Amino acid sequence: MRSCLLVVFGLFLSLRGLGQQRDTLIYSMERKLTWADFKGKPKPADRHNGAQITVTINLQVKKVNFWTGKARYDAVAVAFTDASWVKAAYKEAYTLAHEQLHFDIAHLYAETLELELNSLDRTARQKEQVENRLQQYIKDMTAYQELYDQETSGGNNIARQKEWAAKIKKDVSIINKAL
Repeated sequence: MRSCLLVVFGLFLSLRGLGQQRDTLIYSMERKLTWADFKGKPKPADRHNGAQITVTINLQVKKVNFWTGKARYDAVAVAFTDASWVKAAYKEAYTLAHEQLHFDIAHLYAETLELELNSLDRTARQKEQVENRLQQYIKDMTAYQELYDQETSGGNNIARQKEWAAKIKKDVSIINKAL
């Protein structure tokens, strides 16, 4: 079964910023996933799944205007390589493309959050409000990831997989133009 279950590894709001760590992969349009990015091992409960990428959204303060105190945020999709895994029988381009779409979906939600936060006035950007928005975006992203897996049967429904690939490609194109 080519099923991929999304595991949101946690909620991150870092005011110091996130440097790329050894076990994290920050989303980049120039770099697609490779099987080398899947360093984890499946758990016994994963016996029906062939691969899984573990992603979340990281939010950090990019800069603060000295005069106005207005913060600019940077939101990025992050994959955890040590928690992402693939079984040997599923190491093929089709399964990797399915996993890449999970990462692309995380990117869409991260960039949409960033655009929203940076368009708010200063009073709407209080730390608690920002954290609540981040948590809501992660919750919505997780639901959308689950819908993707459900509608594609974890990638097994080739026709629906092609439809989702086209939709996500279009959405990524739109969001990247807005940046």
